[in-house]
Amino acid sequence: MMLTEKRTSLSRAGLIGLAFATILLFGSSTVLAHAVSLQDVPASTNTAQMFAGTWHWMFHGQSFATMSLVQNGSGITGTVTGSKIALDDNGELSRADPSDNSAPSQISKAKLEGNALHVTVTDGNQPFEFIVTLKDATHAEIHPIGAPPNMKPIQAERVN
Repeated sequence: MMLTEKRTSLSRAGLIGLAFATILLFGSSTVLAHAVSLQDVPASTNTAQMFAGTWHWMFHGQSFATMSLVQNGSGITGTVTGSKIALDDNGELSRADPSDNSAPSQISKAKLEGNALHVTVTDGNQPFEFIVTLKDATHAEIHPIGAPPNMKPIQAERVN
């Protein structure tokens, strides 16, 4: 029966076309797999990198505190210098000066929450907590936790 049955065979051009299609399919699958693997980098690592740097807390164009944030894996560590601030009745800064003690305090806890960084600095017994929200690559807002509800955010600028 095998001798009388017709078998379909591919011509040389057909074999080359099949080989080309196989190579194209394999190549595009490889490129797609590589692109997906690049996207598997955790978002928290990318977000931590956006916060890393030296930030100056600003009042009337002058720096009154310095926050140094360092990426540590997918988290953040660093220091913050102390300051003294006063608010007016509208919640705006009316005074902002560096602290008498210029030694920076270590950040005891930093937690990324979406595009915001929740920071705790423990200076002595008193923890100071605030949230840093990025406005763009070089500007951020500082929102102290426990501040009066009408307090406007403190502006910060990245210097490196």
